[in-house]
Amino acid sequence: MEENKAASTAARLASAAYNIAKGAASGGPAGAAAGAAVSFLPELLKAAAIILFIFVLLPILIIVSLPNILFGFDSAKSADIIAMTDKAYSVEDAYQSVESFGEDHMSNVITQLEQAYTDEDGVLQYDEMEVLKDTDNLNIYWFIAINSVANGQDLWQMDEASIRDMTVRTFRHNSLLELVTKGEGEDAVTIRKLKVNFETATPEELMAELAFSEEQKNWARLMYSTLTDEQYVGFHDSDGAGYYNTDYGDIVFTDAETDVVYYNQTDSRWGNESYGSSGTIGTSGCGPTALAIAVASLTDNKVTPKEVSDWSVENGYRCEGNGSYHSLIPNGGAHYGLKVDGIGSDAKKLVEALNEGKLVIAIMSKGHFTSSGHFIVLRGVTKDGNILVADPASVKRSGQEWALSIITSEASRKAGAGGPFWVLSAP
Repeated sequence: MEENKAASTAARLASAAYNIAKGAASGGPAGAAAGAAVSFLPELLKAAAIILFIFVLLPILIIVSLPNILFGFDSAKSADIIAMTDKAYSVEDAYQSVESFGEDHMSNVITQLEQAYTDEDGVLQYDEMEVLKDTDNLNIYWFIAINSVANGQDLWQMDEASIRDMTVRTFRHNSLLELVTKGEGEDAVTIRKLKVNFETATPEELMAELAFSEEQKNWARLMYSTLTDEQYVGFHDSDGAGYYNTDYGDIVFTDAETDVVYYNQTDSRWGNESYGSSGTIGTSGCGPTALAIAVASLTDNKVTPKEVSDWSVENGYRCEGNGSYHSLIPNGGAHYGLKVDGIGSDAKKLVEALNEGKLVIAIMSKGHFTSSGHFIVLRGVTKDGNILVADPASVKRSGQEWALSIITSEASRKAGAGGPFWVLSAP
Protein backbone atom coordinates (compact mmCIF):
# COMPACT_ATOMS: atom_id res chain seq x y z
CA MET A 1 0.00 0.00 0.00
CA GLU A 2 2.88 2.38 0.77
CA GLU A 3 4.28 1.71 -2.71
CA ASN A 4 0.91 2.58 -4.23
CA LYS A 5 0.81 5.75 -2.14
CA ALA A 6 4.31 6.79 -3.24
CA ALA A 7 3.54 6.06 -6.88
CA SER A 8 0.29 7.99 -6.83
CA THR A 9 2.01 10.92 -5.10
CA ALA A 10 4.77 10.98 -7.70
CA ALA A 11 2.28 10.82 -10.55
CA ARG A 12 0.23 13.63 -9.07
CA LEU A 13 3.25 15.86 -8.56
CA ALA A 14 4.52 15.07 -12.03
CA SER A 15 1.15 16.00 -13.49
CA ALA A 16 1.23 19.30 -11.65
CA ALA A 17 4.78 20.00 -12.83
CA TYR A 18 3.85 19.32 -16.43
CA ASN A 19 0.77 21.49 -16.16
CA ILE A 20 2.96 24.34 -14.93
CA ALA A 21 5.44 23.81 -17.72
CA LYS A 22 2.68 24.03 -20.30
CA GLY A 23 1.54 27.29 -18.81
CA ALA A 24 -2.03 26.03 -18.78
CA ALA A 25 -4.58 28.36 -17.23
CA SER A 26 -7.70 27.41 -15.33
CA GLY A 27 -10.59 29.60 -14.36
CA GLY A 28 -12.06 30.07 -10.98
CA PRO A 29 -14.36 32.59 -9.41
CA ALA A 30 -12.23 34.26 -6.84
CA GLY A 31 -15.28 34.96 -4.77
CA ALA A 32 -14.59 31.62 -3.15
CA ALA A 33 -13.08 33.28 -0.13
CA ALA A 34 -15.82 35.75 0.69
CA GLY A 35 -18.03 36.51 -2.23
CA ALA A 36 -15.86 38.66 -4.46
CA ALA A 37 -15.39 37.70 -8.11
CA VAL A 38 -12.27 37.51 -10.19
CA SER A 39 -12.46 36.25 -13.74
CA PHE A 40 -9.85 33.51 -13.52
CA LEU A 41 -7.02 32.03 -11.49
CA PRO A 42 -4.07 30.95 -13.69
CA GLU A 43 -2.30 27.77 -12.79
CA LEU A 44 0.91 29.74 -13.00
CA LEU A 45 0.16 31.37 -9.64
CA LYS A 46 1.14 28.07 -8.03
CA ALA A 47 4.22 27.39 -10.16
CA ALA A 48 6.80 28.22 -7.53
CA ALA A 49 4.86 26.66 -4.69
CA ILE A 50 4.14 23.38 -6.41
CA ILE A 51 7.70 23.03 -7.60
CA LEU A 52 8.79 23.76 -4.04
CA PHE A 53 6.57 20.87 -2.88
CA ILE A 54 8.19 18.64 -5.49
CA PHE A 55 11.65 19.51 -4.25
CA VAL A 56 10.62 18.69 -0.72
CA LEU A 57 8.80 15.46 -1.50
CA LEU A 58 10.89 13.85 -4.22
CA PRO A 59 14.62 13.32 -4.72
CA ILE A 60 16.24 15.82 -7.03
CA LEU A 61 17.29 13.05 -9.37
CA ILE A 62 13.66 12.08 -9.99
CA ILE A 63 12.72 15.68 -10.64
CA VAL A 64 15.48 16.09 -13.18
CA SER A 65 14.36 12.90 -14.88
CA LEU A 66 10.60 13.50 -14.91
CA PRO A 67 10.39 15.54 -18.14
CA ASN A 68 12.12 12.80 -20.13
CA ILE A 69 10.52 9.87 -18.31
CA LEU A 70 6.95 11.09 -18.45
CA PHE A 71 6.78 13.75 -21.12
CA GLY A 72 9.33 12.70 -23.72
CA PHE A 73 7.54 13.95 -26.77
CA ASP A 74 8.15 16.86 -29.11
CA SER A 75 5.78 19.38 -27.51
CA ALA A 76 7.69 19.05 -24.22
CA LYS A 77 10.79 20.33 -26.01
CA SER A 78 9.24 23.47 -27.45
CA ALA A 79 10.97 26.78 -26.75
CA ASP A 80 7.93 28.19 -24.93
CA ILE A 81 7.69 25.23 -22.55
CA ILE A 82 11.43 25.24 -21.89
CA ALA A 83 11.35 28.97 -21.16
CA MET A 84 8.31 28.56 -18.90
CA THR A 85 9.96 25.74 -16.99
CA ASP A 86 13.22 27.65 -16.57
CA LYS A 87 11.32 30.69 -15.32
CA ALA A 88 9.32 28.60 -12.84
CA TYR A 89 12.49 27.08 -11.45
CA SER A 90 14.14 30.47 -11.04
CA VAL A 91 11.11 31.77 -9.15
CA GLU A 92 11.09 28.63 -7.01
CA ASP A 93 14.74 29.25 -6.14
CA ALA A 94 13.90 32.80 -5.10
CA TYR A 95 11.01 31.66 -2.89
CA GLN A 96 13.27 29.14 -1.19
CA SER A 97 15.62 32.03 -0.40
CA VAL A 98 13.06 34.27 1.34
CA GLU A 99 14.47 33.61 4.80
CA SER A 100 17.97 34.36 3.50
CA PHE A 101 16.65 37.57 1.92
CA GLY A 102 15.17 38.44 5.31
CA GLU A 103 18.52 37.95 7.03
CA ASP A 104 20.18 40.17 4.43
CA HIS A 105 17.56 42.85 5.00
CA MET A 106 17.99 42.75 8.77
CA SER A 107 21.76 43.04 8.38
CA ASN A 108 21.30 46.06 6.12
CA VAL A 109 18.96 47.67 8.65
CA ILE A 110 21.52 47.19 11.43
CA THR A 111 24.22 48.73 9.23
CA GLN A 112 22.00 51.72 8.47
CA LEU A 113 21.22 52.20 12.16
CA GLU A 114 24.92 52.10 13.02
CA GLN A 115 25.50 54.84 10.45
CA ALA A 116 22.54 56.87 11.72
CA TYR A 117 23.85 56.74 15.30
CA THR A 118 27.41 57.72 14.39
CA ASP A 119 28.35 61.38 14.80
CA GLU A 120 30.54 63.48 12.53
CA ASP A 121 33.67 62.33 14.37
CA GLY A 122 32.80 58.68 13.79
CA VAL A 123 31.79 58.03 17.38
CA LEU A 124 28.82 55.78 18.06
CA GLN A 125 26.03 57.45 20.04
CA TYR A 126 25.23 54.24 21.90
CA ASP A 127 27.25 51.86 24.00
CA GLU A 128 25.48 48.61 23.26
CA MET A 129 23.04 47.22 20.69
CA GLU A 130 20.44 44.56 21.47
CA VAL A 131 18.75 42.85 18.51
CA LEU A 132 15.56 40.84 18.98
CA LYS A 133 14.14 38.78 16.12
CA ASP A 134 10.55 37.59 16.21
CA THR A 135 10.43 36.33 12.63
CA ASP A 136 9.78 32.60 13.05
CA ASN A 137 6.10 33.00 12.14
CA LEU A 138 6.82 33.77 8.48
CA ASN A 139 4.37 31.70 6.43
CA ILE A 140 5.82 31.03 2.98
CA TYR A 141 2.42 30.03 1.55
CA TRP A 142 0.90 33.36 2.53
CA PHE A 143 3.98 35.08 1.16
CA ILE A 144 3.59 33.33 -2.21
CA ALA A 145 -0.15 34.05 -2.37
CA ILE A 146 0.23 37.76 -1.57
CA ASN A 147 3.21 38.22 -3.88
CA SER A 148 1.31 36.50 -6.69
CA VAL A 149 -1.63 38.86 -6.37
CA ALA A 150 0.68 41.88 -6.08
CA ASN A 151 2.23 40.85 -9.41
CA GLY A 152 -1.09 40.22 -11.12
CA GLN A 153 -0.24 36.51 -11.07
CA ASP A 154 2.08 37.09 -14.00
CA LEU A 155 4.92 34.59 -13.65
CA TRP A 156 7.16 36.77 -15.80
CA GLN A 157 6.88 39.65 -13.34
CA MET A 158 8.02 37.45 -10.47
CA ASP A 159 11.79 37.41 -10.12
CA GLU A 160 14.38 37.59 -7.38
CA ALA A 161 14.20 41.39 -7.27
CA SER A 162 10.42 41.47 -6.77
CA ILE A 163 10.58 38.72 -4.17
CA ARG A 164 13.34 40.56 -2.31
CA ASP A 165 11.20 43.69 -2.37
CA MET A 166 8.24 41.78 -0.90
CA THR A 167 10.57 40.35 1.75
CA VAL A 168 11.58 43.87 2.77
CA ARG A 169 7.89 44.78 3.10
CA THR A 170 7.27 41.67 5.19
CA PHE A 171 10.13 42.15 7.66
CA ARG A 172 9.36 45.06 10.00
CA HIS A 173 11.58 46.73 12.60
CA ASN A 174 11.55 49.44 15.24
CA SER A 175 14.42 50.85 17.27
CA LEU A 176 14.72 52.67 20.58
CA LEU A 177 17.71 54.28 22.28
CA GLU A 178 17.35 54.19 26.03
CA LEU A 179 19.45 54.53 29.17
CA VAL A 180 19.99 51.27 31.02
CA THR A 181 21.63 50.85 34.41
CA LYS A 182 23.89 47.87 34.83
CA GLY A 183 25.16 46.68 38.20
CA GLU A 184 24.25 47.86 41.69
CA GLY A 185 25.54 50.41 44.23
CA GLU A 186 28.96 51.80 43.53
CA ASP A 187 29.35 49.41 40.62
CA ALA A 188 26.25 50.71 38.85
CA VAL A 189 26.91 52.03 35.36
CA THR A 190 24.44 53.74 33.05
CA ILE A 191 24.84 52.95 29.38
CA ARG A 192 23.07 53.91 26.21
CA LYS A 193 21.46 50.79 24.73
CA LEU A 194 20.03 50.72 21.19
CA LYS A 195 17.24 48.16 21.09
CA VAL A 196 16.23 46.88 17.66
CA ASN A 197 13.16 44.66 17.26
CA PHE A 198 12.45 42.73 14.07
CA GLU A 199 9.17 40.96 13.29
CA THR A 200 7.21 39.84 10.25
CA ALA A 201 3.95 41.43 9.19
CA THR A 202 0.79 39.36 9.39
CA PRO A 203 -0.92 38.59 6.07
CA GLU A 204 -3.63 41.15 6.83
CA GLU A 205 -1.06 43.82 7.70
CA LEU A 206 0.91 43.16 4.52
CA MET A 207 -2.18 43.25 2.32
CA ALA A 208 -3.25 46.52 3.95
CA GLU A 209 0.18 48.05 3.32
CA LEU A 210 -0.07 46.97 -0.32
CA ALA A 211 -3.51 48.65 -0.50
CA PHE A 212 -5.18 45.44 -1.63
CA SER A 213 -8.83 45.81 -2.49
CA GLU A 214 -11.26 43.41 -0.82
CA GLU A 215 -11.31 41.48 -4.07
CA GLN A 216 -7.53 41.12 -4.05
CA LYS A 217 -7.57 40.05 -0.41
CA ASN A 218 -10.11 37.35 -1.20
CA TRP A 219 -8.01 36.31 -4.18
CA ALA A 220 -4.96 35.89 -1.92
CA ARG A 221 -7.00 34.01 0.71
CA LEU A 222 -8.25 31.65 -1.97
CA MET A 223 -4.71 31.00 -3.16
CA TYR A 224 -3.50 30.35 0.37
CA SER A 225 -6.35 27.90 0.90
CA THR A 226 -5.54 26.23 -2.40
CA LEU A 227 -1.85 25.87 -1.59
CA THR A 228 -2.39 24.40 1.86
CA ASP A 229 -5.52 22.28 1.51
CA GLU A 230 -4.93 19.99 -1.43
CA GLN A 231 -7.74 17.69 -2.55
CA TYR A 232 -6.36 14.36 -3.69
CA VAL A 233 -7.62 10.81 -3.30
CA GLY A 234 -5.05 8.07 -3.45
CA PHE A 235 -5.29 4.31 -2.99
CA HIS A 236 -4.89 4.72 0.77
CA ASP A 237 -7.83 7.18 0.93
CA SER A 238 -10.24 4.86 -0.89
CA ASP A 239 -11.71 1.44 -0.19
CA GLY A 240 -8.60 -0.17 -1.61
CA ALA A 241 -9.65 -3.22 -3.59
CA GLY A 242 -12.35 -1.34 -5.44
CA TYR A 243 -10.10 1.54 -6.47
CA TYR A 244 -10.98 2.36 -10.12
CA ASN A 245 -11.98 -1.21 -10.92
CA THR A 246 -15.51 -1.31 -9.54
CA ASP A 247 -18.87 -0.29 -10.93
CA TYR A 248 -20.62 0.60 -7.68
CA GLY A 249 -24.04 0.38 -9.31
CA ASP A 250 -27.08 2.10 -7.85
CA ILE A 251 -26.49 2.66 -4.13
CA VAL A 252 -29.07 4.57 -2.12
CA PHE A 253 -28.77 5.18 1.62
CA THR A 254 -32.19 5.07 3.30
CA ASP A 255 -31.24 5.20 6.97
CA ALA A 256 -31.74 8.95 7.51
CA GLU A 257 -34.42 11.60 7.03
CA THR A 258 -33.54 11.97 3.34
CA ASP A 259 -32.72 9.10 0.99
CA VAL A 260 -29.29 9.74 -0.50
CA VAL A 261 -28.09 8.62 -3.91
CA TYR A 262 -24.47 7.57 -3.50
CA TYR A 263 -21.69 8.07 -6.03
CA ASN A 264 -18.05 7.04 -5.66
CA GLN A 265 -15.53 9.19 -7.49
CA THR A 266 -13.30 6.19 -8.32
CA ASP A 267 -16.21 4.30 -9.91
CA SER A 268 -15.07 2.59 -13.12
CA ARG A 269 -17.84 4.42 -15.01
CA TRP A 270 -16.09 7.78 -14.59
CA GLY A 271 -13.11 7.46 -12.21
CA ASN A 272 -10.56 7.50 -15.03
CA GLU A 273 -12.24 10.35 -16.89
CA SER A 274 -10.28 13.60 -16.99
CA TYR A 275 -11.10 16.36 -14.56
CA GLY A 276 -9.51 19.34 -16.22
CA SER A 277 -6.00 18.98 -17.64
CA SER A 278 -4.09 17.70 -14.61
CA GLY A 279 -6.12 14.96 -12.98
CA THR A 280 -9.05 12.58 -13.08
CA ILE A 281 -12.40 12.47 -11.33
CA GLY A 282 -11.03 9.60 -9.27
CA THR A 283 -8.01 11.51 -8.01
CA SER A 284 -9.34 15.06 -7.80
CA GLY A 285 -13.11 15.06 -8.32
CA CYS A 286 -14.44 14.79 -4.77
CA GLY A 287 -16.05 18.25 -5.10
CA PRO A 288 -18.11 17.49 -8.23
CA THR A 289 -18.96 14.02 -6.88
CA ALA A 290 -20.21 15.40 -3.55
CA LEU A 291 -22.27 18.00 -5.41
CA ALA A 292 -23.67 15.31 -7.72
CA ILE A 293 -24.72 13.28 -4.66
CA ALA A 294 -26.60 16.27 -3.26
CA VAL A 295 -28.27 17.19 -6.54
CA ALA A 296 -29.31 13.61 -7.34
CA SER A 297 -30.69 13.16 -3.81
CA LEU A 298 -32.58 16.44 -3.48
CA THR A 299 -33.95 16.82 -7.02
CA ASP A 300 -35.21 14.67 -9.86
CA ASN A 301 -32.03 15.40 -11.79
CA LYS A 302 -29.86 12.27 -11.49
CA VAL A 303 -26.79 14.13 -12.67
CA THR A 304 -23.54 12.11 -12.53
CA PRO A 305 -20.08 13.06 -11.24
CA LYS A 306 -18.90 13.16 -14.86
CA GLU A 307 -21.54 15.72 -15.80
CA VAL A 308 -20.85 17.92 -12.77
CA SER A 309 -17.09 17.66 -13.37
CA ASP A 310 -17.53 18.82 -16.96
CA TRP A 311 -19.67 21.74 -15.77
CA SER A 312 -17.07 22.61 -13.14
CA VAL A 313 -14.29 22.75 -15.72
CA GLU A 314 -16.35 24.71 -18.23
CA ASN A 315 -17.32 27.30 -15.63
CA GLY A 316 -13.95 27.76 -13.97
CA TYR A 317 -14.33 25.84 -10.71
CA ARG A 318 -11.56 23.33 -11.38
CA CYS A 319 -8.33 24.23 -9.58
CA GLU A 320 -5.64 22.55 -11.68
CA GLY A 321 -3.10 20.53 -9.77
CA ASN A 322 -5.33 20.49 -6.69
CA GLY A 323 -9.06 19.82 -6.84
CA SER A 324 -11.99 22.25 -6.91
CA TYR A 325 -12.43 25.79 -5.68
CA HIS A 326 -14.62 25.90 -2.59
CA SER A 327 -17.01 28.18 -4.48
CA LEU A 328 -18.03 25.16 -6.58
CA ILE A 329 -20.44 24.14 -3.83
CA PRO A 330 -22.57 27.30 -3.41
CA ASN A 331 -22.42 28.34 -7.06
CA GLY A 332 -22.74 24.84 -8.48
CA GLY A 333 -25.59 24.04 -6.12
CA ALA A 334 -27.43 27.16 -7.24
CA HIS A 335 -26.84 26.23 -10.89
CA TYR A 336 -28.53 22.88 -10.32
CA GLY A 337 -31.50 24.51 -8.60
CA LEU A 338 -30.63 23.94 -4.95
CA LYS A 339 -30.77 26.43 -2.10
CA VAL A 340 -27.28 26.64 -0.60
CA ASP A 341 -26.32 28.37 2.65
CA GLY A 342 -22.76 28.59 3.86
CA ILE A 343 -22.82 28.25 7.64
CA GLY A 344 -19.10 28.42 8.37
CA SER A 345 -18.21 26.19 11.32
CA ASP A 346 -21.59 26.45 13.08
CA ALA A 347 -22.17 22.94 14.49
CA LYS A 348 -25.61 23.83 15.85
CA LYS A 349 -26.87 24.90 12.42
CA LEU A 350 -25.27 21.80 10.91
CA VAL A 351 -27.20 19.43 13.19
CA GLU A 352 -30.44 21.41 12.80
CA ALA A 353 -30.15 21.21 9.02
CA LEU A 354 -29.59 17.45 9.05
CA ASN A 355 -32.56 16.92 11.40
CA GLU A 356 -34.68 18.85 8.90
CA GLY A 357 -33.76 16.45 6.10
CA LYS A 358 -31.29 18.81 4.43
CA LEU A 359 -27.84 17.74 3.32
CA VAL A 360 -24.55 19.36 4.24
CA ILE A 361 -21.41 19.32 2.13
CA ALA A 362 -18.21 19.66 4.17
CA ILE A 363 -14.63 20.31 3.13
CA MET A 364 -12.44 18.21 5.41
CA SER A 365 -8.75 18.49 6.20
CA LYS A 366 -6.30 15.74 7.17
CA GLY A 367 -7.80 13.18 9.50
CA HIS A 368 -10.19 10.24 9.33
CA PHE A 369 -11.48 11.05 5.83
CA THR A 370 -8.41 12.23 3.97
CA SER A 371 -4.66 12.66 4.09
CA SER A 372 -4.99 16.08 2.44
CA GLY A 373 -8.30 17.84 1.69
CA HIS A 374 -11.62 16.25 0.75
CA PHE A 375 -15.30 17.11 0.15
CA ILE A 376 -17.85 14.79 1.75
CA VAL A 377 -21.62 14.88 2.22
CA LEU A 378 -23.20 14.81 5.68
CA ARG A 379 -26.55 13.10 5.26
CA GLY A 380 -28.16 12.61 8.67
CA VAL A 381 -28.01 12.36 12.45
CA THR A 382 -28.58 9.15 14.43
CA LYS A 383 -30.66 8.98 17.60
CA ASP A 384 -27.36 8.94 19.50
CA GLY A 385 -26.27 12.19 17.89
CA ASN A 386 -23.72 10.68 15.54
CA ILE A 387 -23.32 11.91 11.97
CA LEU A 388 -23.98 9.82 8.86
CA VAL A 389 -21.94 10.62 5.77
CA ALA A 390 -21.69 9.93 2.06
CA ASP A 391 -17.96 9.93 1.40
CA PRO A 392 -17.24 10.12 -2.36
CA ALA A 393 -14.05 8.11 -1.87
CA SER A 394 -15.28 5.34 0.41
CA VAL A 395 -18.41 3.23 0.70
CA LYS A 396 -16.97 1.78 3.89
CA ARG A 397 -16.71 5.16 5.62
CA SER A 398 -20.15 6.03 4.29
CA GLY A 399 -21.61 3.10 6.19
CA GLN A 400 -20.15 4.16 9.54
CA GLU A 401 -21.40 6.56 12.20
CA TRP A 402 -19.16 9.49 13.09
CA ALA A 403 -18.99 11.55 16.26
CA LEU A 404 -19.94 15.17 15.65
CA SER A 405 -16.66 16.19 17.31
CA ILE A 406 -14.68 14.39 14.60
CA ILE A 407 -16.56 16.20 11.86
CA THR A 408 -16.20 19.64 13.42
CA SER A 409 -12.58 19.25 14.50
CA GLU A 410 -11.38 17.89 11.16
CA ALA A 411 -13.33 20.33 8.95
CA SER A 412 -11.01 22.70 7.12
CA ARG A 413 -10.19 25.90 8.98
CA LYS A 414 -9.12 27.58 5.76
CA ALA A 415 -12.37 27.18 3.88
CA GLY A 416 -13.70 29.98 1.71
CA ALA A 417 -17.06 30.69 0.08
CA GLY A 418 -18.97 30.30 3.34
CA GLY A 419 -17.49 26.91 4.27
CA PRO A 420 -16.40 24.55 5.65
CA PHE A 421 -20.07 23.55 5.87
CA TRP A 422 -22.73 24.29 3.26
CA VAL A 423 -26.39 23.40 3.83
CA LEU A 424 -28.17 22.26 0.68
CA SER A 425 -31.92 21.89 0.35
CA ALA A 426 -34.54 21.51 -2.34
CA PRO A 427 -35.94 24.83 -3.65
